[in-house]
Amino acid sequence: MKLGIILVLSAILLIALFGCANVCYLSQAAVGHFRVMGARVPIEKILTKKMLDSTSREKLRLVLDVREFASKELGLPANKSYTVYSEIKGEYLGWNVYCAPEFSVEPKTWCFPVAGCVVYRGYFSQKAARRFALKMEKEGFDVYVSPIGAYSTLGWYNDPVLSTHLQRGPISLAGLIIHELAHQQLYVKGDSQFNEGFAVCVERAGVLRWLRESTLLSTSTLFNLSDRDSLIREALKMWEEQDLYNSKMLAARSRLKVIYSDYKSDIQKMRQKKDSLLKSLEKEFFSRNNEKGNKIRLNNAFFVPVSTYYETVPKFREMLDSVGGNFPEFYKKAEETFIKNL
Repeated sequence: MKLGIILVLSAILLIALFGCANVCYLSQAAVGHFRVMGARVPIEKILTKKMLDSTSREKLRLVLDVREFASKELGLPANKSYTVYSEIKGEYLGWNVYCAPEFSVEPKTWCFPVAGCVVYRGYFSQKAARRFALKMEKEGFDVYVSPIGAYSTLGWYNDPVLSTHLQRGPISLAGLIIHELAHQQLYVKGDSQFNEGFAVCVERAGVLRWLRESTLLSTSTLFNLSDRDSLIREALKMWEEQDLYNSKMLAARSRLKVIYSDYKSDIQKMRQKKDSLLKSLEKEFFSRNNEKGNKIRLNNAFFVPVSTYYETVPKFREMLDSVGGNFPEFYKKAEETFIKNL
């Protein structure tokens, strides 16, 4: 009954704030949000009553360990986020739609309360995401649809660990928790690149410290190796591979920017150069179908999440190193740096 009242009031508020044109999108977001929040169960209850299989319970123990470590040792918010769990249907929570003009790598943005302006539109329904993507394609945009890996209310609610999160390996799962808590620590409205670069930096440095210092590693059945150095090497190798891939994607994005600048008066030439570059990239990295059996087709929008998440990470890493790995000092310096650049 309470949930129904909340949804009705939310819909009324959305219409009042944004008008009828946006109410369908915002209403689906509200319904999806309350569905996730309404399914929350305390992790301690799951562990005590053995409500899930042993591997899932072990991963939830890991989450609680990372959660406590993040607050005590990394200076991240100490609240009840990620002390609760939500079971959701399907392989993914939702889908993000990224858009960019045909001859620009700069993303289209959408503005919302709380989050500010962001470079994506998120949908809980894949069908709705595809429908919106098709609409934007008809308007001439390059479009890329990607599954949502995480969900955060920036600490406004007690964010849950999702059942889909438990599909991750231990290091990736630990990174996700630290990443999302980093958003709660520092989030700048209207600057997705700042927010994600900051969170990725905190995620990686935080996971390394957790791997070095956590007592869970020696007792958890999730880790086949008791040697901490081996686990650290595994994490570093994973990030090295990510960075190698991302550096090539960012280099391609930069080449596209040059093409659009040098040939802006010749649409046919721009399209020819663009297609040639993207087909070469597809052949090098995506010659095989993805796990769903679909052929990946690159366009300007494909580079939006790569740039958003990884382009500023090296600068944040330098900033963290400059304060000797002191996380609270790093948070303060990152915020001060953003204010100076306004």
